[in-house]
Amino acid sequence: MSVETLFAASHIYIGNAIWYLVIFAILMLLVKHYAWGPVSEMMEKRRQKVIDDLDSAASDRKKAEVLANEREAALKNSRQEATKILSDAKSNAQKESDKIVAEANDNAASIRKKADADAKQAKTDALNDARGQVADISVAIAEKVIAKNLSAEDQKDLVDQFIKGLND
Repeated sequence: MSVETLFAASHIYIGNAIWYLVIFAILMLLVKHYAWGPVSEMMEKRRQKVIDDLDSAASDRKKAEVLANEREAALKNSRQEATKILSDAKSNAQKESDKIVAEANDNAASIRKKADADAKQAKTDALNDARGQVADISVAIAEKVIAKNLSAEDQKDLVDQFIKGLND
């Protein structure tokens, strides 16, 4: 091979290399404009979305922890309130029970007093009836014994004196 052929062959290679470089540069510009920009933009959006999702997840986790703490506190408070309500209900029930028992005792005492008063009245009525009957029988006996008629007023006085003598 001669220098000329070698030069011509290398010229072809250099021309081809320059042509390939130009085409490569054009392709790089086209790729950069049509592919690399949108891909970079898409990757940046994706990166930002991942960052936002991580921040949102951290925020949601904190909110969940706060809500869990609030629910736990509310549950604790509701348990305390339930215990207080039960305690108050027991106390009120005991008070009501004591009140009912006191009213029942008062009613029983009232009934006893009324029964005593009724018994005394019945005794008094029985004694009065007995006095009347004794007075009538005494008058009848006295009439027969004395054979004399006494006035009703005299008879009553005699019976009352007789009964007073029995009671003393």
